[in-house]
Amino acid sequence: MKKFLSLVLTLFISSFVFAAPPKQNERNIPPNSPHKYQQQMKQDFERLSKELNITDEQKQKINELMQKDLAKKKNLREQIKEKSNAIDEELMKETVNMDAVTGLATEIQKLNAEIAKINIESKLNVRSILSFDQYSRMERARKQMMGAFRQGNFEAQKTARQKKVKK
Repeated sequence: MKKFLSLVLTLFISSFVFAAPPKQNERNIPPNSPHKYQQQMKQDFERLSKELNITDEQKQKINELMQKDLAKKKNLREQIKEKSNAIDEELMKETVNMDAVTGLATEIQKLNAEIAKINIESKLNVRSILSFDQYSRMERARKQMMGAFRQGNFEAQKTARQKKVKK
């Protein structure tokens, strides 16, 4: 009976231990999570700012621009997600309304085009804030890091971040 009670007590206590949510720290944030990505981008920007001699005024203008653009793109991505979910729901029906699916797909294309437009405008605005040398070196570093990110090569990303920007 004592063994049974100790087993039940152990199981009861362990259920609380294992049911507790994991702590959020650097180690258990996945390397490709949005939070980790944004955090890494901030660190990369700070490092590049020092290397490229970007002034505090330039940094402030770029940060304001990025915050505004991120808000716009977040809104557009939410709309895309809603429309994708609507397509999924429509496809789960016994009789699919192809006009509705096609209309939603067209709306998603328009929203993606709007995001692309914001990205281009953002680059143009950053280009107007920085000198040509600062912008071209920053863009090279960004392309190198993004290439490694798209390939999922986390070691290459680390190496790209650690490299000094060529003059």
